[in-house]
Amino acid sequence: MFDTAQIAAVVFDLFHTLVSLEVPRAPGRATARILGVDEDEWREAWTSDPGDYAVGREDVDGPLRRLARRLNPGVSEAQIAEALATRHKRFGWALENVEDETLAGLRELRGRGYALGLVSNCGRDEVAHWAESPLAALLDCAVFSCEVGLRKPDERIFRLASARLGVRPEECLFVGNGGSDELAGAHRSGMVPVLLTRHLEVIRPERIPEKAKDARLQVRTVLDLCRLLPARIGPRNRSRQTTETQRTRSHRRM
Repeated sequence: MFDTAQIAAVVFDLFHTLVSLEVPRAPGRATARILGVDEDEWREAWTSDPGDYAVGREDVDGPLRRLARRLNPGVSEAQIAEALATRHKRFGWALENVEDETLAGLRELRGRGYALGLVSNCGRDEVAHWAESPLAALLDCAVFSCEVGLRKPDERIFRLASARLGVRPEECLFVGNGGSDELAGAHRSGMVPVLLTRHLEVIRPERIPEKAKDARLQVRTVLDLCRLLPARIGPRNRSRQTTETQRTRSHRRM
């Protein structure tokens, strides 16, 4: 275990941690099904593709076509066009329809005085609807790989998030599903890595023991994490406490 008293901020992964296309299931057919390829094979290829998509130097059209034709040489232009259009709608839906328990957990963490951030490996199309997501208003900063030209597990992207939050990496928890070797990367940056399993339980439950090896802590949901962290006096609620103290003193003078 670690000293929870030193923690001032919590940084989250986005996809398969706070939201996913599977929990709850986004409407429309999955990309792999449209393209006629195995879903697990597509997921593995997409997350490990070394292209420039995730660092903002390539649009989604390029890698999607490249991988579709590699995994299914007979894929048609109509299938590719449908996959691109449906994918955009499904990611938008996922960002706008976040589970109530996740939102409640984030609000609870904010109320306890923690700064909240996000680090995500993503393409521009995947976060095109970020402004419409209820998550946007609950997080103090969002670091997207496609905007900063860095991707997990590069230690620099974690340190960038902590700098934007105004804290040291050692004062941060990083909470993720373990994809892209993110937990090990967070640990190397100085953050405390935490595995969150809510989405993994649905998508790839067999991966949980493997991912847990890189985590200092394992929780199922954001609310579960809240139960382990004490309330703290931070920039967000220090002014509130000062105001309440002043009111109490004024009342005593009356």
